[in-house]
Amino acid sequence: MNRATIATCAALAAIVLAPTMAPSSQEVSLASGSMVDAKMNQTIDSGSAHVGQQFTMTVVPPYPRSNYEFSGATLTGHVTNVVAAGQGTNPQLAFAIDRISLANGDTGHPTLMVQSQETQQHNNTTNVAATAVAGMLVGNWIGKAVFNSNAGGAVGAVAGALFASNKKTNVSLAQGSQVVFEAQTTVALR
Repeated sequence: MNRATIATCAALAAIVLAPTMAPSSQEVSLASGSMVDAKMNQTIDSGSAHVGQQFTMTVVPPYPRSNYEFSGATLTGHVTNVVAAGQGTNPQLAFAIDRISLANGDTGHPTLMVQSQETQQHNNTTNVAATAVAGMLVGNWIGKAVFNSNAGGAVGAVAGALFASNKKTNVSLAQGSQVVFEAQTTVALR
C-alpha cells in the first residue's frame, strides 16, 4: 500500500470511529413541565421530623420525557415545615427538593412541585376506643357517686370518644412511598 491509500484509510477510520470513541458531550436537562416519579428511601414523619432534616428519593419509571439517563437518579431534599399532631392540632409535613443527581454524577438544582404523594395518616381508632372505655368507667363512677344516676357511663363514653377523636394523628411519608413532581423550570444537569 502506498502512503496516499494509508492516509485515506486512516481518515475514513477516524470519521467512522470518532462518534464511538469520543466522550459523550450530550447535556441532559430536566425540561419544564416534565413529570418526575420518585420513591422515598426513608420515612419522614410529622411526629419526629425536624425542619432542615435531609432525605433522599430514587427516581423511578416512567422517567422524565422517557429519558433513561434518569435511571438510578437520586433526589435530595429537606423538610421545610413540620407540625406534630396534637389535641386539636392538625399535623403538617412540607419539604423541598434541593438537588437531582444522575447515576453518571451529573447534578442540577430543580424547582419541583408535588403533584401527588402517598402520605399516610396514622390510625386513631385504638385511642378513641380506649378513651371511650376510660370515659365510660369514670362517668359511671361519677354518675353513681355524685348524681346517684346510671347515665354517667353513657355520658362518659361519649365524652371520651369525642375527646379522643379531636386528638389528631401524625402523618408519614413512608419509605417506599411514591411522590410525583412536576418540574417548574428547565434545568441543565452537569
